Amino acid sequence: MKLGRPAIWMVAACFAGVALGFGAPAMSRGHRAFARGAAVCAEPDVTARRDPANPLALPTKPSSGDPLQGTHFFVDGPRNGQAASTIVKLLGLNLQQFYDSDSWAQFKADHLRAINSNPTAHQLSKIADQEETQSTSQYSEGGGPGAITAQTSKIMCDHMRADRARITVPVISTFFIFPHGQLCPTLDQIQRWQPTFKRYVNEMATAIGRKRAVILEEIDSIGISGCLHAQSLDLWLSDLAYESNRLSKLPHAVTYAEAGASDTGDPLVIAKRLWKAGVSQVQGFWTNGTHFAWSSDEIRWAQDVSDNLYSLSHRRYRAHFVVNTAQNGEGPKLNPHPGQQGAEDTCNAPGRGMGRQPTGNVNPTFDARTFRYLDAFLWTGVPGRSNNSNCPNGPWKPGGVFDPRFALELAENANQKLGPGYPSQPY
Repeated sequence: MKLGRPAIWMVAACFAGVALGFGAPAMSRGHRAFARGAAVCAEPDVTARRDPANPLALPTKPSSGDPLQGTHFFVDGPRNGQAASTIVKLLGLNLQQFYDSDSWAQFKADHLRAINSNPTAHQLSKIADQEETQSTSQYSEGGGPGAITAQTSKIMCDHMRADRARITVPVISTFFIFPHGQLCPTLDQIQRWQPTFKRYVNEMATAIGRKRAVILEEIDSIGISGCLHAQSLDLWLSDLAYESNRLSKLPHAVTYAEAGASDTGDPLVIAKRLWKAGVSQVQGFWTNGTHFAWSSDEIRWAQDVSDNLYSLSHRRYRAHFVVNTAQNGEGPKLNPHPGQQGAEDTCNAPGRGMGRQPTGNVNPTFDARTFRYLDAFLWTGVPGRSNNSNCPNGPWKPGGVFDPRFALELAENANQKLGPGYPSQPY
């Protein structure tokens, strides 16, 4: 598997710059006023026993076999949301005057004329309107003992006050497995990282407990795994299996392992790695995290991966999947020399746009399409998250940091088109 640009975008930095905006679910927020420092956690524990057909304990039980059907994903507010807080500044307002409990919907209603009068704010509101995946990483709160517990609790108990929906579910991504953020680590580095990695996983799992969550494991962990030597790869996959096993025990979480993207991996090879990484312990896998591949290509490829996993399990396990659509509404910018550069330019490629809006209602989709084993379209990273500060069309923000310039271009070109041959649907 060629690494090229798709993996060399400094994943380590990807979560260092996004640890300010987080979220978590809440019950009956509409009639509760929250002050900064309130003692009550925004997301209470779910006391009901886990229902495999409705693990998120949604009021309306999913009818399609997709546990995310009908889910309202957490929308961050003006205090912490990446796009929302940028809009606050564009309007000349003081970010410090807002609380964690201030909702984006209310802020937008209060400032609609000003937002619509500011072209950049108007475009960025397309991002602020949607769910924002919350990043937990080795950089959260300094990364020391108790830091991941503190950060996850902040998501669940403070930041999620911003969404007033009766039940809102956070999408949380992890970045724990890379030793000190090192891509393609050696066996020795992975071995030395074991206690820290497992502490991170256990701290996050403890903080989530019986609360609702959708969890996206370890960005690029399978996507870059081709650079690891045999012994290193075995231990790496064992670590991923540890994380999947630990998170699978959370009664009201739905977890997906990372699986790379359609233009970087053979479906059978990826399936074998996912199998060793313990994917059968969780709901399935997620794709396209750092790529721009068309949703239609991702779906076909993911269906092949799922079919291969079904065979590897002797027809006992069927993996479902989630596709990241944060930046694939115009598809990828293909490299002229894919053998040396990777299939696509993932270095903040120009002319790209946001793809399908996040939703768990994909069976069928709003345009009456049905795809086998697809659970959701999600923005697994906020649109506008810079891929690298050293891109030739830069300068850009460091990798992972929200870059308003990149976000603006993605928003201007936003298109719910699934791929070649599908209708264009700008928004």
